[in-house]
Amino acid sequence: MFVTVHAAAATIIGKKISNSALAFVLSLISHFILDLIPHGDESLGKKFLGIKIKNKEDFRILALYGSIDTCLLAIFLIFLFKNFSFATNDHVVWAIIGGILPDVLVAFYKITNLKLLKPIADIHGRNHSWLIRKFKTDIPLNYGVILQIILMSLIVWLIYIV
Repeated sequence: MFVTVHAAAATIIGKKISNSALAFVLSLISHFILDLIPHGDESLGKKFLGIKIKNKEDFRILALYGSIDTCLLAIFLIFLFKNFSFATNDHVVWAIIGGILPDVLVAFYKITNLKLLKPIADIHGRNHSWLIRKFKTDIPLNYGVILQIILMSLIVWLIYIV
């Protein structure tokens, strides 16, 4: 799932929960719930794990996906903090941190191979592909991107009305 989708969902949680610690924990949980939804990037995840990176093209696709996701997150956060006064509340900030933390920790683990983070990466990986393993299929990446754009649009709309 795009990190931006996790941040947007966490924004709604932080907007509704005024306790920073609770908003953080609920957003952390929401990350794992959202990752249960098949979103077409399972093959990219396998490439990132080093299982299937066979050539420069594979790596370029993964790097492009990650770069676009990071840019979208930056744009979303700039939009959020410039347009909504609630966004600067501690509980919203902590919710966003909780919502994106699993992906940040997994990426840090993959880059550094820090053994302390391996259990988190393993749990994240098992959760991320649970439904895919259960049904033995993933949706194509292009459908997954469309699904995430629709989900992101709905969440941003909810930020306005919730």
